[in-house]
Amino acid sequence: MGLEEQVQTRTSTTQAGVFPPRELGVLDDGRPGPLFFITGGIHGNEPAGVHAIERAFAELSERGLSIAGRVVFLSGNRAALAQKVRYLDRDLNRSWGAASIARAWSTPAEARTHEEREMLALLARFEAEIDGFSGRGDKVACLDLHTSSSEGPPFSCMGDTLRNREIAFALPVPAILGLEETLEGAMLDMFYERGAIAVAVEGGLHEDPRAVERLCDAIWIALVAAGVLRSREVPELDERKRRLREAAGGLPSVLEVRHREELVSEDEFEMRPGYRSFDRLKAGEELAVKNGQTLRAKEDGFIFLPLYQGKGSDGFFLGRAVRPFWLRVSALLRRLRCGVLLPLFPGVGQHPEHDDAFLVDPRVARYFVIEIFHLLGYRRRRPESGKLVFTRRPESF
Repeated sequence: MGLEEQVQTRTSTTQAGVFPPRELGVLDDGRPGPLFFITGGIHGNEPAGVHAIERAFAELSERGLSIAGRVVFLSGNRAALAQKVRYLDRDLNRSWGAASIARAWSTPAEARTHEEREMLALLARFEAEIDGFSGRGDKVACLDLHTSSSEGPPFSCMGDTLRNREIAFALPVPAILGLEETLEGAMLDMFYERGAIAVAVEGGLHEDPRAVERLCDAIWIALVAAGVLRSREVPELDERKRRLREAAGGLPSVLEVRHREELVSEDEFEMRPGYRSFDRLKAGEELAVKNGQTLRAKEDGFIFLPLYQGKGSDGFFLGRAVRPFWLRVSALLRRLRCGVLLPLFPGVGQHPEHDDAFLVDPRVARYFVIEIFHLLGYRRRRPESGKLVFTRRPESF
């Protein structure tokens, strides 16, 4: 049976009032390889991800390429996509924490929010696919497609693991380290905690038709980087990379998040007009007004994802470029498992309950502590009893 006969798909639409199907397509040629999820429309006002999936799936199906592993294309917040809003009750991309999942399961089905129903349906599909794929391969990956409410170039963001770099660094767009670590309950968290590869790609402005092309190009490049497709079978691969590289406009290849301006529903927030993702900032520059207080940049750097839409839990992100030298150093230190040396630093100790977590006393460990932990992949931190707990993503599935 040829690949085209094995393909399972349905025609989708993002017309107002119409729910797109959950499954936008499946490619499976029965060969060993990774299980690769590609998701779009986790936010309902970002239909470009769904359109890019439909376009890429149609191109892949028409060409009948040999697929290594299994590729599953899924839509996200179907109810919000039908109404063309970011979300209905709660941001679906902030609903994937362990407590949120447990609460959704314990809530009677008729009392669940729209996003709880969407999250549980997606989670069930993810788990069924992963369970059914057991024995065919040890690599699970997810590429999550997004657009934004402000103009700007395409970029990727990822949890800082070496496995994630395989996909994110193959895309010729800026990669942002640490953005996902600042967000509680992002969908990719579920993949990170399982040791899977997970990368999000932003294609640009919601309404920009170029965003669909950029996200479609990202799908093709990621499938080659993951080993699903062979590069020789995609003769236009260099052209797809060229388009993304030109759209990125010579920006730094890797940046790290230094600040997230968190918002809650009660906040009154207004960005100063005219900011785009990756605009350069000077320390002291006025950025926004929050609850009557002017917010300014604390250091020179870049702004990401300034909020110019009605709903959102992130006002903006601030970051700075990462030199390639430090990326090479961090990769070497991790391969040498230098994390075991962290307790030798003053004020740093092993967490008593978690093997791969460290307690840091900020009164003692003051200098370059955050930078050292970042080099070793420990980008997640939270307060605990007057100290900071640093953790990192698993490196294997």
